Amino acid sequence: MVDEKGGTPKKLEELLNEIVEEMRNARSEEELEVLRKKADILEDLIEAYEGDKDLEKIPLLMEKVGEMVEDILQPLKELLNELYSPERVQAMGKSVAEFYKSLVEAGMDKEAALELTKEYMDSINPGKKLMEMLGGLMKGHGGRFQIPGFPHGRGGERKTDGEGE
Repeated sequence: MVDEKGGTPKKLEELLNEIVEEMRNARSEEELEVLRKKADILEDLIEAYEGDKDLEKIPLLMEKVGEMVEDILQPLKELLNELYSPERVQAMGKSVAEFYKSLVEAGMDKEAALELTKEYMDSINPGKKLMEMLGGLMKGHGGRFQIPGFPHGRGGERKTDGEGE
């Protein structure tokens, strides 16, 4: 039997109410402490039951997230295909080779020219810049994106460091 308002099994709610009543009538501090421990255990059971109900939301959430991810990935794939078309890659390769060649012809040490060429190559790589920007966005959110309406810990509250462990 499940409580209509909260979805918690009535038996657990009844037990918790009985323990609270017994706590009011406790005759000693030791008895009160034992009852507190029982109440804590029951509260944990209730929270676990409520948390398991959130698992039912996962398929619906994954369906929505899957659509969003596909909406993001398809344009991203198209952009990467455009950025790394054979013509662009060939032009980038020529540019890098000419850069290295001009440094060496100007009298620069080959190892130093190679290091500068690597930096140059990184700076003109649009795909790498795009991935760095996306990585920076994720780091700005702690590496996690918040999904509206999805619980972040016990009772739907957002967890903070050290909480809920």
